Amino acid sequence: MSGEEKEQDGRQGIQSIEVGVPLLRVLADHGAPMMLRDLASEAGMPAAKAHRYLVSFVRTGLVTQDPLSGRYDLGHFALDLGLASLARLDALRVATPVLDALAGEIGETVALAVWGNMGPTIVRWVESRHPVTVNLRTGAVMPLLHSAIGLCFVAFFHSPMLEGRISEELEINARGEDTRRRSRAPNSMR
Repeated sequence: MSGEEKEQDGRQGIQSIEVGVPLLRVLADHGAPMMLRDLASEAGMPAAKAHRYLVSFVRTGLVTQDPLSGRYDLGHFALDLGLASLARLDALRVATPVLDALAGEIGETVALAVWGNMGPTIVRWVESRHPVTVNLRTGAVMPLLHSAIGLCFVAFFHSPMLEGRISEELEINARGEDTRRRSRAPNSMR
């Protein structure tokens, strides 16, 4: 086995990649371009060694270096990798075990909602073990101002779309209409 290879857990790898990745991690965690000395220090390696890795990372597009300031930042290929990873992420698959565990722990019905084209939309529903009559199902669009799910979006989701939906609901409420009647699953009874 050469000095470039490392055996861990019975599998061979490329040690130089494992040594260089902390530089990428520091850049990702820092959130802004960095000087070589600071980047090397936070990655726990000498600046000369970090520079050699950064030269290769720049050549591959993982890192970019500002020609004026000399600071290093994540490059276009790092962005491409991140976007490709996000495109492959199945959030529902990732969230399902967490929802199941939460429902089991608290013994109550839990729901996962995402922002859909009509507002907060339930995409996953885990029923309580207790007998409860529920009119909501997957696909239900929740009102913003009259539901716990809607109020969570109001509190934590900042978007012009959200502001528009809040204004619509406030107008409906001002006319004395009930926005809760609009929140129903497709093909459900009124």
